[in-house]
Amino acid sequence: MQVESSKARTNRCVPVEQWPESLELLRTLASGEKPMSVRDLSHDVNAPEISTRNRLIRLEALGAITASRAVSVLAPGKQVVCTHYVITQYGRDCAGLRGQAAGTIQRVCVNSVFALAQSMNLRC
Repeated sequence: MQVESSKARTNRCVPVEQWPESLELLRTLASGEKPMSVRDLSHDVNAPEISTRNRLIRLEALGAITASRAVSVLAPGKQVVCTHYVITQYGRDCAGLRGQAAGTIQRVCVNSVFALAQSMNLRC
């Protein structure tokens, strides 16, 4: 009798800036004209805030995005200081947005590394 073991697929062999979740974050940042907070980004990509925060930290370490502290208004008279993120040129390059205006960005649905490479016109 042969027992099949099923291993969960991970992103360990893929660079952080090429993860489908990271690409979604980069495209969301590229489509906006102003810096976005973690809460806004997590809402836009339908991901938990903690996962979004961890991905943003990794992307910032690579130089794909930059973070800055800014004041946000929660309600009239209630202001907080939080981190806002902006995409860099390297982030645009990673997202495959070279030479594209913010209004012409197309969203790519990617569910595998091979589909990602095909959508980015890469050859394996």
